[in-house]
Amino acid sequence: MHVPRALRSIVAVASVGAALTASPAWSATPAAGTVPKQALHTGAGATRSPDSGPAVHHDTSPPLRELWQRSRMFRSTPHAVPRGKASRPPLAKAGGRDRIRLGVNFDGIREGGGTPPDPNASVGSRQVVEITNFELAVYSKSGATQLGPLTTQTLFKGFGGPCENASTEALGDPEVRWDSLARRWVINQFASDVATNTNRLCVAVSRTEDATGQYYRYAFGYRNLPDHPKFAVWPDAYYMNATAAGPLFESCAWDRKRMLRGADADQQCFNVPAATIPIGSDLDGTTPPPRGEPNLLINLGPTHDSLQYWQFHVDWKNHDRTTLAGPFRLRVAPYTPACASTDPTQCVPQAGTAQKLDSLSYSPMYRFAYRNFGDHESLVVNHAVDARGGVGVRWYELGLRNGRPVVRQQNTYAPDSTYRWMGSAAMNRNGDIALGYSQSSSRTRPSIRITGRLANDPPNRMTFRETTVWTGAGSQTGSNRWGDYTSMAIDPVDDCTFWYTNQYQPADGTGNWNTRLASFRLADCHAHGSRHGHG
Repeated sequence: MHVPRALRSIVAVASVGAALTASPAWSATPAAGTVPKQALHTGAGATRSPDSGPAVHHDTSPPLRELWQRSRMFRSTPHAVPRGKASRPPLAKAGGRDRIRLGVNFDGIREGGGTPPDPNASVGSRQVVEITNFELAVYSKSGATQLGPLTTQTLFKGFGGPCENASTEALGDPEVRWDSLARRWVINQFASDVATNTNRLCVAVSRTEDATGQYYRYAFGYRNLPDHPKFAVWPDAYYMNATAAGPLFESCAWDRKRMLRGADADQQCFNVPAATIPIGSDLDGTTPPPRGEPNLLINLGPTHDSLQYWQFHVDWKNHDRTTLAGPFRLRVAPYTPACASTDPTQCVPQAGTAQKLDSLSYSPMYRFAYRNFGDHESLVVNHAVDARGGVGVRWYELGLRNGRPVVRQQNTYAPDSTYRWMGSAAMNRNGDIALGYSQSSSRTRPSIRITGRLANDPPNRMTFRETTVWTGAGSQTGSNRWGDYTSMAIDPVDDCTFWYTNQYQPADGTGNWNTRLASFRLADCHAHGSRHGHG
């Protein structure tokens, strides 16, 4: 369903030559506590985009539950496994002393759009919202379906323009986030009218904590299709990064404060030269970053021993004071991008078919999760790399020193030679890190797995036993597109429970995918204080 991305082939070719001299990722972990040296500015800076300006259109919707009833675009309800009756999948043989405590574990949206499904979900005070191409569903935290699945365009019924009327071929890449400071839902998706070259990002912000209620709806306009958009929650703005024309990405800030009350809202945008799309720091928890701290954009570096970052500071009173500084380079342990010596887009093997899957090793993986612990700040992010004859998930915990990122710990999770990719990571209030991902090999079909570590565990290691959330019964045939992303979210009620969303194949085929949502804990939540061990 996606507009084809020339970016994929460009990055894949560029990655091969540089990767051949990189060290194996699994052998390149620095000693705990070391801080990699940062280089200075590494390339051409950002230029202001003419896309800056007010939203093209905005309004307030009727309750989503009413729009759904009026649309009559109903689909069958996915099967839910009630709490306490969820299956307990067998543990993988990979090491670790602790078992992950699974909670609910249920099927979500299935066959709800094209391939790939772009599955992601977020968790609110009482509900879980899942979104794919091109459908949305609302669940209780026990896994019962409260609304949907419904087409994502149902949310924009009566809004007009591409957000309501775009064909499914010109609609997609959706994301849903819970704004933990405002206790609201935020949903984003691109839409385009190809005939008139009308390009929009369609954004909906709920009026209350109820995902089935009313939304403030916005359409922001762009000269070029904002493909593969990634947005992040930050106190001073909602930040978005997407592709633009040529070797550029577009980075925009939306006026969060005005959008939370349904008022007219501007966007401020920059065009930035980069090989692939960065992702912005995305707030978890209820402690905001220090006042005035810029949103941090992260990307893979120009060489395979670095990450690249920018600092986006927005000023809504004086737009001339808005800045996007960078790129800057952050040194990390050397790595080789997944399948760089062959083809990252035809990389991951599956049992029973010659069809291989895209590793997306040329991009950082959603989310770039941020948390303020009071005495320090931490962020986690991951990407796919070669490891031990297969593919592993390179993960990082970054800190901030005088506003600049430093590496606190890093490693590649690859306990054996199978293929692990399509990761998503987050931290709970204790500083524990959870990592979810897809797994496949020539002998196994794609499955959903998770691992993690406690805050005070030995650094640079995922210490929990790898746990299989769900094993697919089939392989994907006829398409290499898998993902393009998964999502790890935190339950805001206890700020400790993780929720992971990914896809699997119930049988061989293309487009017959299912999604799966599972909650879990790495340890009992502590009533007071943080156990995070990085002072």
